Amino acid sequence: MNIIKKSTELTKSPIFAILSCLLCILAGYSIKSSLIEIFASVMGIINVWLLSKEKISNFIFGIITVLAYLYIYYTTGLYALAILACFQVIFNIYGWYYWGMGDDGNSTKTSGLNRQGQLLWIAIILLLWAVWGYVEINILHAQNAILDSLTAILGFIGQYWLSRKLYENWILWIISNLLFMVIYVLNGYFIMLILVIIQFILSIAGLIEWYESYLEQGRNKIMF
Repeated sequence: MNIIKKSTELTKSPIFAILSCLLCILAGYSIKSSLIEIFASVMGIINVWLLSKEKISNFIFGIITVLAYLYIYYTTGLYALAILACFQVIFNIYGWYYWGMGDDGNSTKTSGLNRQGQLLWIAIILLLWAVWGYVEINILHAQNAILDSLTAILGFIGQYWLSRKLYENWILWIISNLLFMVIYVLNGYFIMLILVIIQFILSIAGLIEWYESYLEQGRNKIMF
């Protein structure tokens, strides 16, 4: 645990975010990725880096990133992820408001789910995955329907948890990032693959930092 914690300390530096953005830009140009992919990747890195540090300004870059992804997903037939992106815009706006409810604009407590909440949300995730997976397979005939629908549901719930400042949102993003790696390889989005690897590292750092805040702020537990 100490090794992981020390490693993730490096991600807190602005230098890490800058180098990650430069890596995405250089890699994007070298493999002739579209400008929208490169732009979305850079905005995504800034968004997750700010989020891992619990900065309310992350929502500005989050909205820009999601709109870019919405275009990419829609034009390539990843309809579940496109619908997810629409909801993520709403959740980013809501999160911006919810996080700013404190006196200093960034003082909403970091919370965690109680046992009943954990069981309830696991059931909700499985149910939504089953329903949306059925829609993707039998109605939309989408590509990679099983992975696409699961990633969409995890992103949908994770974005809501993020807006509510639940530290467990990072657990869903870690799982989601692993699934995105598979999806991006299958669809040839190699510049976005670099992004998701960087986001995976930042998600681990975010989980550690948010969990520490959760402990320091009194283990505030909620159900929903």
